[in-house]
Amino acid sequence: MPTWFIPHGGGPCFFMDWNPPRAWDRMADFLKGLAATLQAQPRAIVMVSAHWLEGSFSVTCSTHPELIFDYHGFPPHT
Repeated sequence: MPTWFIPHGGGPCFFMDWNPPRAWDRMADFLKGLAATLQAQPRAIVMVSAHWLEGSFSVTCSTHPELIFDYHGFPPHT
């Protein structure tokens, strides 16, 4: 399976009001098309983040993991 580095931009970048308004459209189109480039459906996804503070190396494992928010100061609609 391929390995991708996918930057998340400015937090909830796809839900912010930008100038120009369509600033993130190319990234959104790229992400929407990723699944079609795979030869098979993945059975698991490994996501690595440097945005969470822990006292030691930690791993979260779940078939339906909760969303972890590590940012703040963005508009409520995001």
